[in-house]
Amino acid sequence: MRTNHLTGGLFALSLGAGCGSAATATPPAQPNPEKVEQSIQNSLDRIHTLQIVDVSRLVLNLPAEATACYGIPCTDSDRQKYQAERARQAPRVELLASLAEAAAHDSTIAPRDMSDKDAALKALADLAVVEVSGLVETRPANNPDCYNLPCGSDIELANKINGTRVAQVFAIVDAANKSGL
Repeated sequence: MRTNHLTGGLFALSLGAGCGSAATATPPAQPNPEKVEQSIQNSLDRIHTLQIVDVSRLVLNLPAEATACYGIPCTDSDRQKYQAERARQAPRVELLASLAEAAAHDSTIAPRDMSDKDAALKALADLAVVEVSGLVETRPANNPDCYNLPCGSDIELANKINGTRVAQVFAIVDAANKSGL
């Protein structure tokens, strides 16, 4: 699991107007973990259904020790941090799924060269929302009319489909950057 080591979070600041007086802050209510998990899974399923990229899971901005017990939280404190981070990422992955759906249905996107694939996947991964394991690639089928090898037209079609997927990834990243994701 990829973890980012950044610090941050909520803190309470006490300002004393006199001896013994202090302002207190109450932390915001945590969303229902089951609803958060359902939202995350729904968003990941939406991305998988599009068949543009393979994504595996959320990128969580947690210290490594927060998931030191075989990838899950060990203590109640770690569990709270873990759930808070997943709650933070849930709307982000939902937005990413919506942007991916828009790119998948945009018929004006022109195919890109497959040599741009790695840059597209890196740009998507750099959004730090989901782990990206690769582009979903179409392979040309063997054709009996071409000595059981892919025909030139089959290769061209596969290249066009794959190039469109590369362009869709760039479109997703561009829309994500414009939205502030």
